[in-house]
Amino acid sequence: MAWRPTAYLLDGELDNTIQGKVTGFMKFFGLDKPVKFNLEGNFHRDIRGSKIQLINDNYMEQYEIEEAKEYMGGFALEQIGKVGDITGGLPPYDYVKYPYIEWYSKNNGRVVLELEPGQIKFLTQPIPYIESDPIDRKEQHQNMRGFFTEVMEFFNKEENKK
Repeated sequence: MAWRPTAYLLDGELDNTIQGKVTGFMKFFGLDKPVKFNLEGNFHRDIRGSKIQLINDNYMEQYEIEEAKEYMGGFALEQIGKVGDITGGLPPYDYVKYPYIEWYSKNNGRVVLELEPGQIKFLTQPIPYIESDPIDRKEQHQNMRGFFTEVMEFFNKEENKK
């Protein structure tokens, strides 16, 4: 029930230097243009307030690029929505112990990237974690609930069309 385009990630940057906002871009195999981000929310406190770079050094073969084009075909070039869990997987471990990037897109629903530690670099320093509170799990559950509600509404509309 989520887009998982990790294998198709080329590179990108996400910026949370303005609190309550995550902006940036990502490039993916299978898309001719970068995907732009304008999300509401914050990174987890291990990387909050920072600007991060995402890297993928795995290059695809031609047949895999065709697969990437098919998978990424419906992916919106502008991702507008809410931040889910975005963490570098660093102490304090408020979520997972590896880089995890999740957001709720108005066009694509839930999107998840699960990365290796070497695939994320800091372009700016995060706010010291002792100066930030953990992400509110209740709010994250509400974001997930909102996503599932939208999915159910879509399927109900489709069912009613029949």
